[in-house]
Amino acid sequence: MYNCRGVNVITHLITKEQYISNPCRVCSTAYWKNTTYKKPDNIQVVHEKDLIVADLEEYHITRYFRLLHNLKNIKPSNLCDGFYFQNVNIETQGESVAELINQCYDDIEVTSEQVVSWTQFKVYCKELWVFIYENNYSSPIGLGIADFDSDIKEGSLEWIQVLPKKRGLGLGQSLVNELLQRLNGKAEFVTVSGEIDNSTNPESIYRKCGFYGDDVWCVIRS
Repeated sequence: MYNCRGVNVITHLITKEQYISNPCRVCSTAYWKNTTYKKPDNIQVVHEKDLIVADLEEYHITRYFRLLHNLKNIKPSNLCDGFYFQNVNIETQGESVAELINQCYDDIEVTSEQVVSWTQFKVYCKELWVFIYENNYSSPIGLGIADFDSDIKEGSLEWIQVLPKKRGLGLGQSLVNELLQRLNGKAEFVTVSGEIDNSTNPESIYRKCGFYGDDVWCVIRS
């Protein structure tokens, strides 16, 4: 499922200059989320290097990788034969986006209304919402969504999904590379986050596409 929703909570406000200097170490999320989302009271978000392990036995810790791409040496999309990209038409395909996401998870369910609400954020860019279709198959089998923050020229990958029955064909990498190509010339860097202990091993997909870094953020729930 290549989930890269990342950590939609923040720990403190930071300046643009601080963020740009080292985005994946300074903040657990894309910069725009740092001023948009409010951290729930029962959650702490701490960089792994700052984590004090003592007295944490009663807490649940989920670890998230955070990686960076400098938009150099972007690999080609290289969709395998029989598949093609098509931009999402949010006016008519919000339900299709929600259905595809929901088919990729056992613990997540989004509605078309939620999907459409994502387009109201300032980072929405219609060219960064893309489906993969298979020839002679009427419904999309893959989805890629990225954001673009024009204030600091940051791209961020938010959803990279491939239906379970279509995995193993390199479609996840194709989606990532396609979005990187679309961000090239607009963004100066791209970030991505994802759960480390995930059976689909999303981190490997991003590293194969040129993302790098060793920053890990811990979401601590009581």
